[in-house]
Amino acid sequence: MQYLSLTRQTPPAVEPVTVAEAKAHLRVDTSDDDTYIGTLVTAAREWVESYLDRTLVNTQWRLRLHRFPTDSQYPIYLPRPPVVSSGTATAVTITYTAETGGTATLSTAEYRVQRFETPGRVTTVYGGTWPASMEDNDAVVVTWWAGYGASGSSVPAATKHAILMLVGHWYDGARQATVTTGAVPQEVPFGVKSLLDSQRWGSYQ
Repeated sequence: MQYLSLTRQTPPAVEPVTVAEAKAHLRVDTSDDDTYIGTLVTAAREWVESYLDRTLVNTQWRLRLHRFPTDSQYPIYLPRPPVVSSGTATAVTITYTAETGGTATLSTAEYRVQRFETPGRVTTVYGGTWPASMEDNDAVVVTWWAGYGASGSSVPAATKHAILMLVGHWYDGARQATVTTGAVPQEVPFGVKSLLDSQRWGSYQ
């Protein structure tokens, strides 16, 4: 899914699949293509995250909204699940432009984070209300961390294998953007999508 105002603030520190794992999958014994293979791993991870609408390794995201929900019962959904639930990267911060024009940070005592839902969401505390804010571009900014963990060890095995398959597809026969006689078609193989479809959650509004 494409999000109008979602940006990646802090990229993952590592990839879910290492270059060594990719080389083993490709049966490559030399180091000549290490940089290229590493680039393919990153590109494959980004494609998989977009296809699944998920975050694999801990990444900090920022969502900008024009205003808070009009009803206190309405949540703010956090795209690209899962929301990080343990460790040091668990902070969810909300800043906003007050009606007076100044910038304020909403106290964490005024909202709850539903980390174990897909997607995660932020709601007001029981009986609480969203603060009055100016209705303008980027009036409300939500920043949070999402991912299965700080390393690739917690990423589902099916997802990691799909990344390896995609790297293999690009490395072995799909280096060019055009198809010539005898070339391998550029479409992502069915096997990759089949593995990933078991991990998709759908999209909610």
